[in-house]
Amino acid sequence: MAQILDRVAENPFQFYECFMMAMPLGKKVANLKELLGGLHEIDEAVLFYHLIQSRLTLDHPAVEYPNDFALWAANALQNSELAEKLSSFDPFECRNLGLVRQAVVDVLEEYLWDLPSVPWARPGFEFHFCQASLVVMDSLMSAHTLKEFCGALTQVGLDSIYYHFFEARWRLGELKSDDFSFWIESNFELPELVKAIRDLDVYFYSLKELRENLLGLIHQHLGELCENPG
Repeated sequence: MAQILDRVAENPFQFYECFMMAMPLGKKVANLKELLGGLHEIDEAVLFYHLIQSRLTLDHPAVEYPNDFALWAANALQNSELAEKLSSFDPFECRNLGLVRQAVVDVLEEYLWDLPSVPWARPGFEFHFCQASLVVMDSLMSAHTLKEFCGALTQVGLDSIYYHFFEARWRLGELKSDDFSFWIESNFELPELVKAIRDLDVYFYSLKELRENLLGLIHQHLGELCENPG
């Protein structure tokens, strides 16, 4: 396995960093019915921000509620049942953002169906719709071998993990693919490792957990220790 770890890739992996500039749209909702109406009207870029991109701004290490809608239900509405329902679907299981939007709408419509009254957020806890611009930069770190790749993974920021694991899925047009597994598939004969990476339920992990899982999978499949970032 050491030979595989030191094998030079035909194309080196270039790590990129990113930061996000969130832009409030000036549209806010105070109850579930208003949220449902807003979901029908917003652009897909806004939906993408609240489901995926906003995790780049999270300070806490764990993703208890993996999207902004679930987080708002838990914190503003004090409704853990609805928060769990809004956390239960994986947008990467859908073929496009239109189907993702319908999945969120379905959850809200089903929940509202039998309620005697519409849940409201307290004043000051309204949901504000946003979208974001992502700025991408060269990290000046690259990997020519899997050993170098493991080393770089322990050093790059979590924003780089986000860019190559999450943003790549929409950029590549393959919701089950990502930059890491694509590079390994293109340069090394390791189909089982590629499959294991693509089988990760990435939506339900924090960025720190994703890095640890990726290093663990390489260790598991190649029998070589890749240090965790701690």
